[in-house]
Amino acid sequence: MAYELDLSGKRALITGGASGIGYGIALAMLEAGAEVTVTARTTKSLEECERSTPYGELATLKLDVTNDLSISEAMEEVDHLDILVNNAGKILRQGAEFRPEKFADVVNTNLMGAMRMSHECMGKLAMRKGCILNICSMFSFFGSIAAPGYSASKTGLMSLTKSLAIAWAEHDVRINGIAPGWIETKLSEGLKESEPARYQAIIDRTPMKRWGTPAEVAGAAVFLCSPAASFITGTTMIVDGGYAAA
Repeated sequence: MAYELDLSGKRALITGGASGIGYGIALAMLEAGAEVTVTARTTKSLEECERSTPYGELATLKLDVTNDLSISEAMEEVDHLDILVNNAGKILRQGAEFRPEKFADVVNTNLMGAMRMSHECMGKLAMRKGCILNICSMFSFFGSIAAPGYSASKTGLMSLTKSLAIAWAEHDVRINGIAPGWIETKLSEGLKESEPARYQAIIDRTPMKRWGTPAEVAGAAVFLCSPAASFITGTTMIVDGGYAAA
C-alpha cells in the first residue's frame, strides 16, 4: 500500500490564500482531504479566486492581518481549527522599503500579521492539537539589496516560528515554517518580463536549473501539517531547488 499524507477531518485556514503559493497550498490540502478556507484582504481578490476545484470547494473569508478587529470578526466564523497557514505577505519594489514608514508597513503585514493570527487562533488550535505553518522565505537567510523590510520580517518570522514552537509545545501545538526559493507565480512574472537577465541568473545559480512551482511548496506544507510530521516543530524547511546550498 502506498504511503499517503492524509488531512481528512482537518480544517485549515490559509491567510493570503486566494492566489500564488497560498492558493497552491490550499489546493494540495484540499486534495489531501482537508476542509480549507482561504483569506484575502480585499473582496476583489476573493472574487477572482477559483473556489470550485478538482479537489472540492474552497471557502473564502475576508480578513486583514494588520487589523485586530478584522481578525476577531473573521474568526468568529471559524468554530474549530486544526491548521493555520500564515501566508499573507507584502513586498515593495524599487527600494521603497528603505523609507521607515514603508519598512514598518511590510513588517506589520509579514511579521506582526503572523503573530496576530497565531495569538487569535491559539486556543482553537490547542483544543484540536493543531499546528501552524509560517511561510518564510529564502530571505530569512539572506539579505536583500532592494527589500530590507521584507528580508527583516521574514528573518523575524523564522525566529518567531522557533519561539512559538518552544512556548506552545506544552499545549500540543506544533509550529513550523517553509522558506520558498524562487517560485513561479504572477508576482514573479514581472521579473521575467522586465529583468530577463536576472531571471536567467537565478536559474543559473539554482542547481536544479529552474524555478519552482507553488505545488512543490505545497507538498512540503501538507507534510509538515500532517500526522507524518508529528515530532517536528520549530523547524523551517527550505524549498528552493538547492539555491541556498549553491
